[in-house]
Amino acid sequence: MTSDGPEDWYRWIPEQITAQEYEALPEDFRRTIEVIDGHIVKCESASRLHNRVARRLAAVLEQGRKPEPCLMVETDVDVRISDVPLNLRRPDVIVYRCLPDDRRLYAGDTVLVVEIVSPDSSFRTDTVDKKAAYAAAGIPVYLIVFLSESQDGIERIEEYRLSEGRYHLVCLHTRRLSLDSPVPVEVTFGALSEG
Repeated sequence: MTSDGPEDWYRWIPEQITAQEYEALPEDFRRTIEVIDGHIVKCESASRLHNRVARRLAAVLEQGRKPEPCLMVETDVDVRISDVPLNLRRPDVIVYRCLPDDRRLYAGDTVLVVEIVSPDSSFRTDTVDKKAAYAAAGIPVYLIVFLSESQDGIERIEEYRLSEGRYHLVCLHTRRLSLDSPVPVEVTFGALSEG
């Protein structure tokens, strides 16, 4: 579904975009960007392995949810960090407290985010920039999934937990992901990545 904006909508995007201007952009375009301090950042297309790992990890997290607290799992949706200036990221996998589908998802609703690092493109963004942004936003758990250089599997998963406003590495998963909270998970890397 797209908005009723002009066909040449890309020509009227200001240097710094507001939340209202963002909402007026065509939905298919919004799915390809993130916004940092009001500035649009284009996101690169993910590899098939990247998408497979995100999809399978989301399914494992969804299956591991307990009845209480009520948690939802999504892939590739906007997480608002702030409205002014507009800051939003689109983590690969998100676990958040239940809320109505028509309500915006804010970092304060989020209990876990996952970013999948592609060796050739998103390393600094996922390991430095997003890590700092998610910690500052108060998201309790951050998982960084590192794909192998050969793009044939998962090399490692770093598990960070928030403490005193900063993320601290609490576990380096090398063959399987084992989590107790916020969702119990026990899954091998092969189950997440093999075709």
